[in-house]
Amino acid sequence: MGAIGGLDVAYGASTQVIRTNVMVVECTTTNITAAMGKNTLDLARQGLPEMLAPDFIYFTDDADADIEDVGWSTLGDFTVDTTGNGTDDSSVLDADGLLRDIRQVPLAPGACGTVGAATALGTVLADPIASNLQLQAVISVGAVELTTLDNSSPAATILAPSILTEATPNTFTSGPNTGVIQGPNADNLYSRAMEVSFETDQTSGRMGVAGHPTGSVGYLDLCGVAEALVTGFAGTGVDYTAGDLATMGTQTGVPGRLQSTDSNLAWDDIDDELANNAGIISVVSLAKIA
Repeated sequence: MGAIGGLDVAYGASTQVIRTNVMVVECTTTNITAAMGKNTLDLARQGLPEMLAPDFIYFTDDADADIEDVGWSTLGDFTVDTTGNGTDDSSVLDADGLLRDIRQVPLAPGACGTVGAATALGTVLADPIASNLQLQAVISVGAVELTTLDNSSPAATILAPSILTEATPNTFTSGPNTGVIQGPNADNLYSRAMEVSFETDQTSGRMGVAGHPTGSVGYLDLCGVAEALVTGFAGTGVDYTAGDLATMGTQTGVPGRLQSTDSNLAWDDIDDELANNAGIISVVSLAKIA
C-alpha cells in the first residue's frame, strides 16, 4: 500500500519500505472489463484489513494453466496516447489498480512509466521500464487463498513456502531474460530482479553510461508465486456472469469517488462468490525513490 515509512540509513531518506499487495482472481472468462476489475478492487479495498487490502487486482483465465493468460477483455485498457494524436501508442503496466501482467508488477500503483508500442495482452513489455521506485531488496513475501468468505466463519488458507512450488515453472521471456521463479521466496524474487537488472543493462546501448540507468528495476515478477497460488485454489474459477458479480460491469461509479458508490453492493455481497477462487500476495521490499 505505498510507502510504509522512510529509513534513516546510509541510503538517506530516499529509501522507503514498500508493501505491494496483489489480489489474484481466477475467472471462467477472458471478458473481464475494466469496470468489473475496478469495482471488485474497490470493494476488496473496503472489505479487507489494511494488511491484505490490494493495491492491484489481476485476473487469470482458468482455461489454461499458465498464469500469464489474462482474463482482461480489452487491450485498450492498458494503452495510452502519449503524443496527443488520438491514437494509443504506448502500454502501461497498470491502470487504476488493474494489473496488466503478473510478471511485471509495479512496486506501487502508477510508479512505472509507459512503454512504447501497444503490446498485446499476455506479452510482457520490453525492458528497461522507467519507474520512480527502484527495487533495492525484497524483505518478505506472503500468500494466502481466501477460502471461506462470510461474516460467521471466514477462513484463509496459508500456503507455506515449502508447498508453493511448481512442477513446470512458468518462464518469463523478454528479450534475453529467461528467468524462473518458484514459490513465495524473497530470495527468488530478488534473484529474478537481479537477473533483469544485469541482462537489461548489459544488452543496452547505454551500458557504459555512468550509474547504469538501464539497470534499475521497478517491478516484481510474481508469476511463480501467483501460479502456485492459483494451482492451490479449491475452486474452479469465479463466474462473472452470475450472482452479484454479474453487476460488477454495470456500476460505473462517480468520478473522483469509488467505482461502486452508486451501487448497493458491498464486499460482503461478493466475497462468498470469490471464495476459493481468489488470493492475496503481499511483498515487502526496500525501494529507492528515483
